[in-house]
Amino acid sequence: MTVRSAKFLFAVAIVLTLAGCNRSPQQQPAASPAPTAPEAVPAPAPQPPPPPEIPPATELPLNTVDSVMLSRPQDEPASIVIHVSGTALTPGWTDAKLTEEPEGTDASVKTYRFVATSPEMPDEKRTPQSMEAEVRIDMLSPDVKAIRIVSATNEVSAPIAQ
Repeated sequence: MTVRSAKFLFAVAIVLTLAGCNRSPQQQPAASPAPTAPEAVPAPAPQPPPPPEIPPATELPLNTVDSVMLSRPQDEPASIVIHVSGTALTPGWTDAKLTEEPEGTDASVKTYRFVATSPEMPDEKRTPQSMEAEVRIDMLSPDVKAIRIVSATNEVSAPIAQ
């Protein structure tokens, strides 16, 4: 064997070796993936309930009581004046007043509800409206030691100074 034929055989061997070493793997048919459980989809967050529908021109408790002030008129020291301020949820409420609640179990506390008349046409603007009311009580039992004002969301009590 000559050097030339040896080189030729060597070159053929390299070509055959390289042809047999295909660097890109053969495409095998894709195996179907193992069945899996369906992906959990998070439940949508619950939406807050819409604000309650307020019937027009209805007397209802105002949203909050912000302050209660008690005073005695100089012309009648046995009387008491109750001055209350608070807020309605929307503009347009009228005729704010205090309505006496029935006697409770505690005779030392007199309770009033802070109410007003809802607007004829509801305002979609949700801006609070400040409201005030005042009532004069001429005859109050000496057993009553405090006044409690109740609204739709809170209550405020004030002691009666003797």
